[in-house]
Amino acid sequence: MSELVVSVVGPDDWPALSELFEPKGPVENCWCTYFRMTAKERASCGPAERKDRLRDLVESGERVGVLASVDGTPAGWIGVGPRQGFPRLRGSRVAKPVEGDDPERIWSVVCLYVAREHRRRGLVEALIDRAVQWARDEKADVIEAYPEDDRDPAVEIDRSSFHGRVSTFESRGFTVVEPRLQRRALVRKDLR
Repeated sequence: MSELVVSVVGPDDWPALSELFEPKGPVENCWCTYFRMTAKERASCGPAERKDRLRDLVESGERVGVLASVDGTPAGWIGVGPRQGFPRLRGSRVAKPVEGDDPERIWSVVCLYVAREHRRRGLVEALIDRAVQWARDEKADVIEAYPEDDRDPAVEIDRSSFHGRVSTFESRGFTVVEPRLQRRALVRKDLR
């Protein structure tokens, strides 16, 4: 039986996070910085600078997400934190706030990734559950995500998306607030 450890990333976790992202193509190029930077900031730096930005955040103690390891090997990641920490969400149509929201009380899931060799083993669910617990521990009112809407089998979803699937979030107690764009939805879980 494999040992699964799912924990909030801390300052000493950079080597494991780097190991997970390094050889993975699109993950390596993004370094989970897309939502952490404005469009202008992102356009002005390449993958190496994005890696440096994420490393600086992690090593400075910024808690940027949740990491899953299987038998000591980094296997999955969920980028999550207070909505205010993701400048790119401010202009996003899929993440447009709901009227009456207090953005300071909302946490956002912006990225989900599981290494190919560890997929279909429940890691995504474990990552979401730990993200929810962390948001609850930090006294967030709501945690939300912006996944691919896979509820209608006739609608083609982006299989390379790092946003997750509506059905997965629903299985973890999230509800669909409303469909967004063509293939996405705003999902939330109330933590109060």
